[in-house]
Amino acid sequence: MRRMFLSSVLVCLALPMLHAQSLVADLKAPVERGMGEWEMWGSQRSNALSSGTIQTFMEGGFLSRNFFQDALALHPALGGMGVDVGWSKRWTTRPLGEGSWALTGSFGSEVLVSSLWRKELMELAFLGNAGHTGRVDLLNGTGVRAGAFNRFSLGMENTQTRQRLELSLVQRMAGAEWGIPNGSFWVSEGADSMQVNVLSYALASLDELPDTSGLAWNQILPAYGVGISGALPLTSEMWPLQFHVDFRDIGILFEPAGGMVAFVDTGISTTGLSVPLTSYIDDGMDNGPGLTWQNVVDGNTGYQLDSILLVSDSASSRMMMLPSRVQAALTWWPSPNVQIRAKVRAGSWMPSSEYTLGVGWIPGKRLAFGVDFRTGGWGGPRPVTWLKLRVSKKRILSLEVDDPAGWFWGQEVAANTYGRGVRFSLQRLPGAGWSRFMGLPSRDLRKPLPQVAPVAPTTGS
Repeated sequence: MRRMFLSSVLVCLALPMLHAQSLVADLKAPVERGMGEWEMWGSQRSNALSSGTIQTFMEGGFLSRNFFQDALALHPALGGMGVDVGWSKRWTTRPLGEGSWALTGSFGSEVLVSSLWRKELMELAFLGNAGHTGRVDLLNGTGVRAGAFNRFSLGMENTQTRQRLELSLVQRMAGAEWGIPNGSFWVSEGADSMQVNVLSYALASLDELPDTSGLAWNQILPAYGVGISGALPLTSEMWPLQFHVDFRDIGILFEPAGGMVAFVDTGISTTGLSVPLTSYIDDGMDNGPGLTWQNVVDGNTGYQLDSILLVSDSASSRMMMLPSRVQAALTWWPSPNVQIRAKVRAGSWMPSSEYTLGVGWIPGKRLAFGVDFRTGGWGGPRPVTWLKLRVSKKRILSLEVDDPAGWFWGQEVAANTYGRGVRFSLQRLPGAGWSRFMGLPSRDLRKPLPQVAPVAPTTGS
């Protein structure tokens, strides 16, 4: 009797609580928040220097001529290397009012380093000019630029089409650049004449050069820019196809005046081992026979580097393009468990467009993985592996590894690779009322409702 009494009391107490929960559920917004994402990435890629070559450089020691000859034998006409490290956070609110548009935005940081050089410059630096006599070696296009960027974007996203448009504010916290837009080197076949022409520049976002005490934060001159970012997904209503265009920071960076600038525009010509630099430096004044190679070797030329190198801390302001990025992807699902993807990406200071083609498998509601073939960008062909794991009802963990063998640094398996990269993200799927993209995000984790057999009506006696 006591047990029945306690059970009745608990039921009486639980019924109002269940009724209150149902009322709260009815009071919830009919549409939930949109997509959210946190991601971080890092990559290093070259088309000219393999991991084995870079490791040998880092170890140092005696490097033989055969080592440089083997390394330069596979060197392309224009070598390069790029480094990209950063993180980003995206958020999306519920739709505003009764409409179908929601507030969305993102913020993050990124460090970009881009370097390009011609093969002739590498050969002159490490093998000398013995094999270059009688020909003109071009140095055009050689240069390095680096920048650390902070960005914040704010815009709107549609719940049904998932189209997104944002205004981006970008801060270049620090930047530096050096380049040779015009340069050449020539030595006669008899090695008795030489002609060098160099137009070179260097820029840095500093108001003065660091002294012996080091670099102070107040010496750095940040730059600011504005651009547009967004996404345009198109999903076929008849076929399992989806085309997705994503663009980021398409705009202008305004660099303030006052930064450091160095500029060299000079030419050196020799005939019969004479170096007539004096006429150039002294602006045509009578200078006698000019300098000789022995003067240069002995260091008694009487001229300093300041004579031909202009250094100033009053660089003019200028406008330049932001490190924009544009990406287009086409995905096809020939069956619910198989996807085929083709993607092209450009920008981010890459010297060429990057192409990706691959296949993925979706064996269940929580797992998807695949293998891609990627080429272009900062390097040649390499494999890419990726994995997506549904860790909860609304969250997907993603991992993409570019050139997995390149991560075995110092091992023989990585000696012939040309870089490595990784991208990690944790994505929150949009809630009710939002259209979802195909693939793993469209899988429903809810269990099917139990089938209840119909009860036959009873008839009175």
